[in-house]
Amino acid sequence: MRRVATLFLLLQIALYAAQDTPRKTKYTLYAATVETLGDQVVAKGDILIYTEDMMFSANEAIYNKKTELLILRGNVTLFYQGNMINKAKELRLNLKKEQFFASDVFIQEQGSDIWIKSKAFKADKNNFILKKARLSSCLPDAPDWEIRFSTGHFHKDKEYVSLYNPRFYLGKVPVLYLPWFAFPTIRERRSGLLRPVIGFENSENLLFMQPIFIAPSKSWDIQLNPQIRLSRGSGLYTTLRFADSPYSKGALTVGFFDEQRAYAKSHNLKNSIHKGASFHYTNYALFTKYIQNNPYDYKDGLYVDATTLNDIDYINLKDDRKYAVDKLVTSRINYYLSGYGDYVGAYAKYFIDTEKVSNADTLQTLPSLQYHKFSQILGIKNLVYSIDYKFKNSWRREGLGARQHEFSVPVVFTMPLMKHFLNLSVSENFYYSKVNYTDANATVSNARYLSNYHRISLDSDLMKRYDNKVHNIQLSLAFTIPSLHDKNGYFADFIPFNLKQKNIAFKMNNYLYNSSGANYLTDRFTQYYYYDEEDKPFNEAENEVIYTYSPNLSLRNALIYSYEYHKLKKIQSGIYYHDDLNKLRFDHTYKDAPNETKINFLSADFSRVIDRRYSVTGGLDYDFDNSFTKEWRLGLLMHKKCWSYELRYKESVTPSLTSGGTESVTRRGIYLLMRFAHIGGVEYKYIKDIESNSPGNDVTDTIVPEGVPVILPEEQQTPLPENPLPQDVPAAPVVNTAKS
Repeated sequence: MRRVATLFLLLQIALYAAQDTPRKTKYTLYAATVETLGDQVVAKGDILIYTEDMMFSANEAIYNKKTELLILRGNVTLFYQGNMINKAKELRLNLKKEQFFASDVFIQEQGSDIWIKSKAFKADKNNFILKKARLSSCLPDAPDWEIRFSTGHFHKDKEYVSLYNPRFYLGKVPVLYLPWFAFPTIRERRSGLLRPVIGFENSENLLFMQPIFIAPSKSWDIQLNPQIRLSRGSGLYTTLRFADSPYSKGALTVGFFDEQRAYAKSHNLKNSIHKGASFHYTNYALFTKYIQNNPYDYKDGLYVDATTLNDIDYINLKDDRKYAVDKLVTSRINYYLSGYGDYVGAYAKYFIDTEKVSNADTLQTLPSLQYHKFSQILGIKNLVYSIDYKFKNSWRREGLGARQHEFSVPVVFTMPLMKHFLNLSVSENFYYSKVNYTDANATVSNARYLSNYHRISLDSDLMKRYDNKVHNIQLSLAFTIPSLHDKNGYFADFIPFNLKQKNIAFKMNNYLYNSSGANYLTDRFTQYYYYDEEDKPFNEAENEVIYTYSPNLSLRNALIYSYEYHKLKKIQSGIYYHDDLNKLRFDHTYKDAPNETKINFLSADFSRVIDRRYSVTGGLDYDFDNSFTKEWRLGLLMHKKCWSYELRYKESVTPSLTSGGTESVTRRGIYLLMRFAHIGGVEYKYIKDIESNSPGNDVTDTIVPEGVPVILPEEQQTPLPENPLPQDVPAAPVVNTAKS
């Protein structure tokens, strides 16, 4: 026996059967005292053992050289790969088999506060098994929530966790039981079951959807969405998602739903089987990715959003949250190529009117083409021109169609005046359009339109500094004078023409800035005057004011005044406030114009933080003209470090378009959403539908595990614009160096 008051001892233990066997793992031991008794080495006091990826500390260590069994006792702590902290009363390590066993274990993952208490713990190189364990991210002494399970299995090589007989507790109250629950430990896409949807509706009875996710490759995956509605029918929607290049991604969905005969008959549905397919694709470098160096900065893009279906219920039954409100289903294909001062676009639109028995007479755009030559200097510095060409094929299987060619060539001369206080712009604008009709009868003749108009404008952009403010004013006065005007042939109502009238356009933008350079007041005004309109020469006047009283409070008002009807045609007003404790939004829209739907609508939202944990939210959407509340909502939110919940009540009126017609459904629902830090959440919905005075309800209980592989491309993408050229919209203020 050897006893040392302070001993710095290095002990290397190699796991190999013979002397010439390559080493697998090297263990290093530090201790205060060490005793050797035959095949046993006993170390005590401030014990520290570490390997390449693990480190142990304990009060006592016993090592058997023959069996290569290491026993640690008293405040045993294990640091594993710098991420885990394990505490146990006793830890047994079989160094030969690289296995270890522990009792009364406490495991904590650093960074996420998740901890596990377990009666027994067994591990080898690829597997960790826990027995009679508890899991939570709250304080260990009295957790607000925890998951208790009989056995937990962590598959290290598969990076997957399986829990058997998990019971979810709020405090000490059990609220949910599952025979088995599994989730990945990394956020990579992998095959498995996604969160199910379970609900109940009065007309459909039990609703059950169980998505199945298959991810055989990093570049594509498949999702199967089988569903059953007990009193209605069953169906399957399948989605293939893919990313075929770093610049592109897409999704193909096909699906069907088979109605029960009794349901289809009672609801007067057009089809007993609803089927369809949709394809979404975006590519932001379809051909230009092959151009080496790309000296002219060529860019191109393709957008596809195509849908085919036999009726609107293909969309309504796709999931439990989306309902069609538009009878027209639009498919689009857009492609553009730009660079070196040129732009080329090709577009197609196909419409399906779901209320029609046949879409043979529905007008389609197959295709339309566009070429634009960006502004180029014409001879002298201040003289520029541009070219626009458009072709549009309006086609339908039955009825009148048309092929239209349009040319537009503006030539613009600009010149600064009065030391840049004014800018003069003079332009000649040439326009030509030709229309060839298809499937026309003898009374319809092809059309031709030729026009030319002059445009003269004076613009000013001035700035002046006052004591602690800066005023920027932008003024524009433009005269449009038509000249050549030649029109003949038949002009169908679906053919657009660039018809210019003699007019004066006045625009004024005002911007006020404070001493720190922040814009706190904006006012924009536009007015047109038409010479040839004797009864109503003044067009509608438009004005918008945005006032930022403080960083927390802003007001906005936009209005349109009609001289023809001597009244405000449209008013939109808003008040917006936010600070550390409160958020408030009021938006009011009023619209009253002949041959248009009258609108008098208020939308409001608020939230208030009560204390560091609780806050309340609410909102209201009210229709003054029809004297009814479209929606109102009230909610309570609680947030703590380890969990949060949101309890909301909502009542709404939702239009729903079905293959049997349009229905207005009133839904009254209670929503409870609970989120548990680093684990996931549970969502519970109780919705009572009132449809044709028939009471019903909808209940959904959804388990949402965190880390489920649903990081996938969105189905809806923003389409490439059909004409992505600069539009006539108010620009951000450009401050001139001239002084007034």
